Amino acid sequence: MAKSKWKEIYQVLKQRIVTGEYQAGQEFPTNFELMKEFEVHAATIQNSVNALIRDGYIASAGSTNIRRTVCDLNTFPVRRGGFRDEHSKGTKEVLQMEIIQDASLLPENESQLKPPVLYYYTRQWKDDQVVAISESFIPQCIPLDKLKEELQAPEARLYETMKSFGQKPNVCVETLVAATPTSDEQEKLQLDEPTPVVRITRKVYDHKNKLLEYCKLTDRADCYQYTYRVPFE
Repeated sequence: MAKSKWKEIYQVLKQRIVTGEYQAGQEFPTNFELMKEFEVHAATIQNSVNALIRDGYIASAGSTNIRRTVCDLNTFPVRRGGFRDEHSKGTKEVLQMEIIQDASLLPENESQLKPPVLYYYTRQWKDDQVVAISESFIPQCIPLDKLKEELQAPEARLYETMKSFGQKPNVCVETLVAATPTSDEQEKLQLDEPTPVVRITRKVYDHKNKLLEYCKLTDRADCYQYTYRVPFE
């Protein structure tokens, strides 16, 4: 049996969770059931299951004898990509996209942002409801004209497009602040009543700590649950 077999099984089980074949809160199959289905040894299945637990797709009480459950993918201890990668039924509406040449139009607190920069402003929908607005500033780590052209496609995904140009996101740093929406945010989010929002500043870096994206997100606080897992030093 190939050493990468557990990775193949991991991808199959992950896809079942992401597509909803395995529902959030549902009991996850036992190792024995999975061994019979995939016709592999226990160690192979356990490697796949450990990776699913590590990446936040299933929850376990820490024993292979205890039934595990499928996690709610609206909470995530890791980033699986952009909005449409994490919310398979979500859609994205491009409000504005242009290449900025004027440094005064860029965020002041990020030294790695220098013109030219692609400005990518979107509104994000889920279940026919606006749930977030997003302003991304993308430095010239890849040809911006080509990136802009690629992102015009309705099904375009920013991070996947970056990867196609050889720029792979490695880590993101996020700062969250809860607030009352401004009148502009209330209009863009189509809020009939003032609803709390969460403003997120996200910085995405490659493996050399080079900035790939500076993003300002405003999310409806009643549409998201934020769960983070970080180690103690």
